[in-house]
Amino acid sequence: MSEYGATSHQRRYQSQKEVEKTKIKTKEKRKFELPHVLLMMLMMMMFACILTYIIPAGEFDTTKSGEIVQGTYHAISQNPVNPFYAITLILNGGIQSAQTVTLLLFVGGAIGGILQLDSVTKLTNYMIYKFEHAGALPLIIGLFSLMAFIGFFVGGDQMIVFVTLGVILAKRLKLDPIIALAMTFLPLYMAFSVSPSGMAKIGQIVYPEVALYSGYGGRAIMYVVFLLVTMLYVVWYARRVIKNPNKSLMNTTSWQKHMTQSSNDEMNIQDRLINWRDVVVVSLVIFTPIILAVGNGMLKWTEKYGNGVFITVFGISFVIAYLVKRKRSGEMVDGFLAGAKPMLVVAFAIIMANTISVILEKGKILSTIVNGLTTQLDGSSAGVVSILIFLVASVFNFLVPSGSGLMSVMVPILQPVTHTLGVNDQLLLTSLSFGGGLGNLITPTLGATVGAIAIAKANFSSWFKFMAPLFLIWIIVGSFILYVFTSVGWTGGI
Repeated sequence: MSEYGATSHQRRYQSQKEVEKTKIKTKEKRKFELPHVLLMMLMMMMFACILTYIIPAGEFDTTKSGEIVQGTYHAISQNPVNPFYAITLILNGGIQSAQTVTLLLFVGGAIGGILQLDSVTKLTNYMIYKFEHAGALPLIIGLFSLMAFIGFFVGGDQMIVFVTLGVILAKRLKLDPIIALAMTFLPLYMAFSVSPSGMAKIGQIVYPEVALYSGYGGRAIMYVVFLLVTMLYVVWYARRVIKNPNKSLMNTTSWQKHMTQSSNDEMNIQDRLINWRDVVVVSLVIFTPIILAVGNGMLKWTEKYGNGVFITVFGISFVIAYLVKRKRSGEMVDGFLAGAKPMLVVAFAIIMANTISVILEKGKILSTIVNGLTTQLDGSSAGVVSILIFLVASVFNFLVPSGSGLMSVMVPILQPVTHTLGVNDQLLLTSLSFGGGLGNLITPTLGATVGAIAIAKANFSSWFKFMAPLFLIWIIVGSFILYVFTSVGWTGGI
């Protein structure tokens, strides 16, 4: 064999060994990845079944109108839910989440369809090119602020479709999916949790003894405090990853491969050339939710027309975008279907998350859990009680990740207790809003949370590592706010 042939053979052998080593390393890394989001939800359903065998069953007496009567909790015979029966309850979970899933698919199809056009990508590339001297942080702060503004007025599972915008920006900036979620999903749900037009409004609808939109000024102050704290945390993490990509909490094999491929991409000049049509399309993406926010807040659209107004407004924007881009009707339909496709996993996750609540209700253990948590409030000062309600709601939200559901279950039980301990209804609703809203961002039982993570191609483990320190900060900040507002006797006057 010639010297050249031997050298060539040796190189091929070394190359094969390197490929084999890479495959082995890849397999080792994959062992530590979490299962698919739908498998996680199925495991959560089975865990809920186990709880129905362990936790004693019980219930409260109710009035003719269905309100729970405080102090009437009593044990009943065990009513466990077996795994076979639990699977059949997916239909019940689907019925409960029918409105949410319908909104998600139609609104997701409309927004996703608009994003199928190249206008958003082009403008994103243009902004990166134009402001590259300023760095990525101005773009991150800008999108975060826009989402927080929208979340102040509008919330709901259908809003996770905006995660796609964060993915586009994070991809162009060579950043990770955690930042994509932190720019969109995080500010949307944080803002809705603490704003006067969000969770507090839901509580005032469920509990009409408190005037709708009362306490607007006080809750606006709370919103600003949470906004600043959350933005600083996101900026800190973003700077950390920009400075050293190895500091990213996303360490899955698939994302590392994606990062390697993205780093080799070069921005073509044509990819950042925009015209008036692109500006109109991007304006529709930005201003459509703002129009909805104003319409819902000032013109009471949802009170007059129901949540179907979301489908109407986003649908109109979708049609205008495709007409402006001179697309045919067939391309319009294809774009809508392509936009709705990523929402399918989210829709299934939401249905299965609702099924968990159905399992706990069928097993008659929700009342037992609520009674056990709320009886710990007796004997505490007013300020401490408001903080404890915040923490109790955060725990209970893991079982019932629904704002209206949490309010309707806990307000009738807690209200007599909080009145005797000096906590008024405004602070009760605020404490429940904090716990039930902010807790949604870290609970794996909320379909929107796991759905947003799926859209961003992230994983729950990495997201939880990112959110855990922030949630602890929220607990400290929220507890301080509740204690101060309780101490000064805030009743919603501002």
